[in-house]
Amino acid sequence: MLQRVMCGFATSISKFKNNPGAVLAEADGDAVAVSSHNQIQFYAVPAHLYEDMVQFVEMSQRGTAELNTAPGKFALTESMVDSMTEQLQNTDNDLGDFVECQNNS
Repeated sequence: MLQRVMCGFATSISKFKNNPGAVLAEADGDAVAVSSHNQIQFYAVPAHLYEDMVQFVEMSQRGTAELNTAPGKFALTESMVDSMTEQLQNTDNDLGDFVECQNNS
């Protein structure tokens, strides 16, 4: 049975168990497919790659997949933003030192 490998490196689970750090180092920062009995069981990815993947998924869910902007540590839906904007626009309360900003760079 053919199995698609989603990365450029593959190793056996026994080699991976003997020295996972060496396997990841040999892949030079790329993901490694780990197989048992010629079947891929899982992919091992370095921490920096995993963090980039999570960041990309979060940004994709927000509607942008550009990795050149810093992700927020919270998730706001468009309806949540619209609701908060409406509340701010319709409030008679003093907002104190509230400053509306265009860009958080």
